[in-house]
Amino acid sequence: MGTRTAIFKEQADGTYQGIYCHWDGYIEGVGAVLYEHYQDPEKIQKVINQKKGLSCLGVKENVLYEYDNVGCRELTCCGWHEFCLYVRPETEMYLAQSLEEIREQQYLTLTDLDRIDGWTELVEGKVTFTPYRGSDNNGYLYAQRQSGEWLVSTMNCNGDMKDFEPLSKYFHEKKTKKETFCGEQKISKELVVIPE
Repeated sequence: MGTRTAIFKEQADGTYQGIYCHWDGYIEGVGAVLYEHYQDPEKIQKVINQKKGLSCLGVKENVLYEYDNVGCRELTCCGWHEFCLYVRPETEMYLAQSLEEIREQQYLTLTDLDRIDGWTELVEGKVTFTPYRGSDNNGYLYAQRQSGEWLVSTMNCNGDMKDFEPLSKYFHEKKTKKETFCGEQKISKELVVIPE
C-alpha cells in the first residue's frame, strides 16, 4: 500500500536528517521494520547517507536501484523486503532543526550538491527564493534519537500530526526464539501490534 512517510535520525548537533519512503509507511509496516531491525542508530544513518527517496524500506541497510534488482521486490525476509529500494536517480534528503519542525512539516529538502529545494518567483520586482517545506505523507512520521529510541508521530482526525511518542508503545514482544533470518543467526522476537 502506498502509505508515504518520512524517516529521520537525530544528529550529534541536535538537528535531524531524513529520507522519504513511499510504501508501507504505517506502524505495522515501516514502523515494525524500524522497531525490529533498526535499533542501532548507525544503521538508519547509512540508509539516509545514500540520499535516495526509497520506494521501500528493507531489513538490511543496503540501498539498491529497484530496476536493476527487480528480484529484490519480492518480500523475502519474514514478510519484508531484504534491501532498501529506490527508483529515482536524483538525490534527496530532508533536514530539520527539531522534532517540532518535523511534526509541523517544516523541514527542508536538500537535492544534488546539498542545495535546498524550492522555487523562485518575482515579488515586487525582485527574484525571491522560497524553499519547499515538508513533504506529502499519509499520516506517519518517524524519528530516531541518538540513543536509538524510535519515535512516531501520527495524524489525528483533523489532519494534524500529533506529538511524537515512543514507537515501542505500539508493540508487545510475544515470545523469543532463535532462528536464521536473512542468512544471519539471531534471536528473534515476535512482535504484536497493539491497537490504539
